Amino acid sequence: MKPPVRCREHGTDASRWKVSNASGDMPDRGRSSVRGAKWGIMGLPPWDDRMSEAGTLPERRTAGEIAQPGCTMTGFLFLLAEIEGDHAVVVFGERDCANAFPRIMPFTKRRPWNVFSVSLSQIDAVAGSAEERLADCLRAVAISRRPRAILVLGTCLSDMIGADPQPACRRVQDETGIRIVWVPTSGLQPRTQAQTVDWMVRTLLTELGEDGVRDPDGVNLVGYQTGADVPWTEERMAFREEVVDLLARMGLRLNAAAPSGATMADWTGLPRAALTAVSDRAVFGSLMDLLESSGQASVELPQPKGISATDAFYLGLARAAGRDATDILQAYEGRAAAVLATAGARMRWAGRRLAYGIGSHHNFRSDQLAQEGLADLPLLLELGFRIDLVIQERDTSEGHQRIQRNLAAMSVDLPYRFFAEPAALAPVLEAGGYDLVYLSSFLRGQAVRVGIPMVEMGRFPSGYRGASESCRILERAGTPVFERRFGRWSGGRKGEGA
Repeated sequence: MKPPVRCREHGTDASRWKVSNASGDMPDRGRSSVRGAKWGIMGLPPWDDRMSEAGTLPERRTAGEIAQPGCTMTGFLFLLAEIEGDHAVVVFGERDCANAFPRIMPFTKRRPWNVFSVSLSQIDAVAGSAEERLADCLRAVAISRRPRAILVLGTCLSDMIGADPQPACRRVQDETGIRIVWVPTSGLQPRTQAQTVDWMVRTLLTELGEDGVRDPDGVNLVGYQTGADVPWTEERMAFREEVVDLLARMGLRLNAAAPSGATMADWTGLPRAALTAVSDRAVFGSLMDLLESSGQASVELPQPKGISATDAFYLGLARAAGRDATDILQAYEGRAAAVLATAGARMRWAGRRLAYGIGSHHNFRSDQLAQEGLADLPLLLELGFRIDLVIQERDTSEGHQRIQRNLAAMSVDLPYRFFAEPAALAPVLEAGGYDLVYLSSFLRGQAVRVGIPMVEMGRFPSGYRGASESCRILERAGTPVFERRFGRWSGGRKGEGA
């Protein structure tokens, strides 16, 4: 087994990744600007001084280049099906393109199902009746549901037979007065997950966005954990509540949050804010260009994971809006609780070895796509873990160059190991001698195979309350069920996972 690779040629000083203010004191007011820190402001790597005002790093980075490509129709459907609102989605393909979604989408949502299929048959494809079938489906949806808009998604089948859906869309739109938007998605030309997310949000804004009076104190959040996602816990909504609370103390208001937890009102109302904070501009480049072209201010602030990164998030947001939040954060009770929880967790985990997996996730979750899946890195570094990256990639010179270029663009200098495919991960984990692994959920079997406790990627919530909950998640992951129940009578702490 090869030793982990280090990106030494990029020269990031490892000492800069240590938390230099573990006491929890707020940093000096003058230590950072809106662009002041990539992963936080307590001694973590700053943005490069050569970075443009738009937030583009000097090293070239293509969002999603490390993750898995996928079907654009699937990505659109995943994202659109989660949006609450009076819209409908029609899949212009065979029934199997959409029939899995009622099973895999959250079924706790209390609203009528709004995804429909044209259910093209072989006869439709051969006889040239696909467009008429589409028109019939659109009429049925328009009449029965009366949605505000219908988005029609293309598929491999509609692409292969050369169907032209636009005349049918225009005809039914004229008949019913309901806005119908054709989106030429397909599985025949896979795109990265980041490209699909950017295309989807651009489509919603350009086709359904509304102008209105701009709120000078309104703030948009784009690409953060602002929804109640799987797993369904109170902590998943805590970040949105925390943001609303702290923005109010700064004299600001949350105007819209997307994509996570967004309603259609969030999407259509994005242009009405004065400021948009985005977790990763490389993922949302087209959306940010559209908002900025209308005169809206923006600031790129990575995910608030851990105390340092959460401090950086709120201070950067306040500074971009012309406020100073230092005293507000210092007095915030949620921050004080997070400092105590982090101190305790650091005593448990400092110096322990952790494998952080990237390059495998395939779920179109923008908060997990941000920073190529490394958005949780500040939290884990803050707790003192010694981290190796385990990356799904073939061990080729081109692969190393691409990975190192992307990591350097994000100021990440950590050892990394490659595994060519999911089934090959277990030997890599075993060779690393890790105490804990952080991986996409479908890789749990690989961790179990070598007896290493695991936390599923995406489990850590955001914000100060999220930092406290993350410490509890790690404690549960590193402590077996028996030990959690009978710990005071037993020794050792080998884990099972969370």
